[in-house]
Amino acid sequence: MIKAGINMMLWAPFVEEVHFDIFVDLKNAGYDGVEIPLFEGDFEHYKKIKNALDDCGLECTTSTACLEDRNLISPDPDIRKAGLDHLKWAVDCSAILSSDTLCGPFHSAPGVLSGKAPTQEEIQWAIEGLTEIAKYAKSKSLLLTIEYLNRFESHLCNSLTQTDQLVEAIGADNLGIHYDTHHAHLEEYNIAEAIRTAGKHIKHVQYSESNRGIPGQGQVNWHETTQALKDMNYDAWVVIEAFTQNDPGIVLALHLWRPLFDTEKEVYEAGIKLIKNQWPKCEKVRY
Repeated sequence: MIKAGINMMLWAPFVEEVHFDIFVDLKNAGYDGVEIPLFEGDFEHYKKIKNALDDCGLECTTSTACLEDRNLISPDPDIRKAGLDHLKWAVDCSAILSSDTLCGPFHSAPGVLSGKAPTQEEIQWAIEGLTEIAKYAKSKSLLLTIEYLNRFESHLCNSLTQTDQLVEAIGADNLGIHYDTHHAHLEEYNIAEAIRTAGKHIKHVQYSESNRGIPGQGQVNWHETTQALKDMNYDAWVVIEAFTQNDPGIVLALHLWRPLFDTEKEVYEAGIKLIKNQWPKCEKVRY
C-alpha cells in the first residue's frame, strides 16, 4: 500500500525538538510518515526524534547527500573515504529511527560538476562506494535508493536510464532508484516511457513540483507520472518535497531566489491532497 510522507527539509535541514509539534500537525493532515534529513547530529538526538515520531504514530524514511568534502567519485581517496564514513553514519541513524529507506543523491556530490560527462573511473568509484554501503545497509535491513539529479546539479546520473545502469552494475538487492518528479520533469524525453523502461528499480518516489513550490501548481504531469508508476506496480512511499527558504545554505544550493509559497501549511496540505487524489484515480493499465 502506498504511504504518504513529507520531507522535513520544508522546515529545516536539521530536525530539532522545536519541530516535534509539526509531527502532530502532519499526522492530523493525513500523512503516514516524514522523511528525516541526515547531515549532522548524534545518535542520542535521533533517538529523541524516534520517540517523538512514535508518540504521534508516524513512520519515517531518511535522506542524505554526499557533499563536496565527502564525495564518492572524488579523485581524492580521502574524500571518497569520508563519503563512505558519512553514509555509514547515515545508515546507523536510519536504523535508530527505524527508517526502512535511506534515499538521496549520495552517488556523488550535488553541485560538484566536472564540466564533462562522467568518466569510466568516476563510474567505477561510484560502483565501488555504493557496493560497500549497500552491504553495510543490508546488515541493518535498510533499503538504499539513489536519486538522479538534473544536469545543473550532477554530471553522473541525470536520467532513469543512467541510474538504472548504475544500479544494475552494482547488483545489490537492497539498492534501488529514488525517483524525483522535479528532476525527471527537466531531464526525461517521455516520463511514462522512461518509467516503464527503467522503472523496475524505482523503490522510492518524491513528488516535487517543477519550480520546487506548492505541489500541483507547476508543470509536472502528475497523472502521467502516477499512472506509469502504477503500471510498474510501484507500492511504497510517495514523499512530498519542497524546501525551506529560511536556510541560507539551501537557498544557495537550490537557487531559491524568490518566494514559492507563503506558509509551510500551504505546501503540506496541497501535498497530501495531491497524493490522495492521484493514486485512487489512476486505473491499472496493462501493456
